[in-house]
Amino acid sequence: MKKSGLIKLIASAAAAVFAFSLAGCSAGIAAGGEVREYSVTIAQTEGGAELSSAEVLEKIRPTVVDVTSSSETAVSAGSGVIIGGAVGSGAGSEYFIVTNHHVIDGGSSFTVDVLDIADDGTETTTAYSALLVGGSQKRDIAVLSVTVPAGVTLKTAAFIADSDKVRVGTEVYAIGNPLGILGGSVTHGIVSATKRDVNVGGIGTMTLMQTDALINGGNSGGGLFDTSGALVGIINSGYDTYNDMQVEGLNFAIPANDAKYAATSLINTHEGQGGTVTKYGYVEGDARLDVTFSTATLYTDASLSGRAVCLVAAASGTESPLYPSWTNGVKAVTAITVNGTRHDLSVSSGGSYALTQEANKIISAVRAGDGVTVEYRDVLSRQIGFISSYNYLGSELKTASFTAEQYIYEP
Repeated sequence: MKKSGLIKLIASAAAAVFAFSLAGCSAGIAAGGEVREYSVTIAQTEGGAELSSAEVLEKIRPTVVDVTSSSETAVSAGSGVIIGGAVGSGAGSEYFIVTNHHVIDGGSSFTVDVLDIADDGTETTTAYSALLVGGSQKRDIAVLSVTVPAGVTLKTAAFIADSDKVRVGTEVYAIGNPLGILGGSVTHGIVSATKRDVNVGGIGTMTLMQTDALINGGNSGGGLFDTSGALVGIINSGYDTYNDMQVEGLNFAIPANDAKYAATSLINTHEGQGGTVTKYGYVEGDARLDVTFSTATLYTDASLSGRAVCLVAAASGTESPLYPSWTNGVKAVTAITVNGTRHDLSVSSGGSYALTQEANKIISAVRAGDGVTVEYRDVLSRQIGFISSYNYLGSELKTASFTAEQYIYEP
C-alpha cells in the first residue's frame, strides 16, 4: 500500500503513575433502569526505569486494540489504545479508546478486538461492539467506548505526563494492527524529532512526533510507547513519498499532550446513557470550515498573458460556510482575513509548497467564533478545439465572509 498522505492503517518500574478525573461525571442507565453515576479517570505517568522488551510489551500490548469501522459500502481497519475507564455499579464498566479520526471517518458501526495475555503466555482476543463518543478531524483524534460485562477488567495505557519532555533518541515501540490482520504487532525505533510541522493530506499542517519505527496500513490509531511503558504518542501517518520525493522511515505520531487534550475534551462534552451516545463530544474552539485546497498553475487572464501559482480551494460539503458562495466550482484564493488581520496569498516566492504551508497555517488557526473573510477569483475554463482547454483566473475579485462555527463530528 502506498503511504502518501494519511494512512488508514495505520528491572521493576519505578514510575509514578496517577490518574486524573475528567471534569464532571458520566451518567448511565443500567439494564434494570437503575441510574448510575461514575467518574471517568485517565492515567498518566511521569515515566520511570526502563523495562526489558519482554516486560514492557507484556504490560502494554493488551492496551492496544484492533478497530474495525464499517459502513454500508466499506469496511476498514485501524488501531486504538484503551486510555481509561468509568467504573460503575451494576451493568459492568465503560472503557474509552483513543484512535485516529480518519480511522472512524465515514463509519456507522465499530468493533474493537481486545487482547488478553494469560499467565502462561497464551493470547486470546475478545470482540466488543463500540460506540463513537466523538471525533476531531483537524486533530485527527477520535474516541470510542465499550461496555464490558460485570467482573471484566481491561488494561489501560498511561499517557506520559508531558510529551514535551520526550527527547530525540528516546527508544520507542509502535504497536498496532498492520494490514488490518496482524493485531498486536510491534516495531521498534527511536524518536527522530519531537515537533515537525507536517502537511497531512486531508487535514493540513499538524505538529507531530517523528519516528523511524516501521508503520504500515492498519497501524493508524495505535500507540507509540517508551521503554517504561508510557504512551508518548498516537500513530497517525507514514510516508514513502513526501513533497514528490521518495522517502524511507518517515513516520509520525500525534504527541501525547495533544492526543490527551483532544481525547479528554471529546469525553467531557459527550452525552450518553444506556449504552447509547445521545450527543457527540467535541473539542471546544475547533471550527467547522470543510474546505479542501491545493495549488495549481493558472493563466492570469483569458488572453494567456501570464501564469501564476495559485491556491485553489473548494467547499467539501454542504455544511461548509463557503458552500453558498462556492457551489459552481473551485476558486483561486488570494487572501484570508481572520479577526481583522489580512493574510495575502496571491504571491508565493517559495512556490507551491510554501504557499500550501502558509495556507495550512492560517486555516488551521481559525477557531470557532472567529470572523473570516476569504478573497477569491473564479477559476474559468476556455475550450481550445474539441479535445483541449485551459484554465484562467476570472477578472472579478470576490469576497465571502462568515463567523466560524463550532465543529462537531456527526457521522
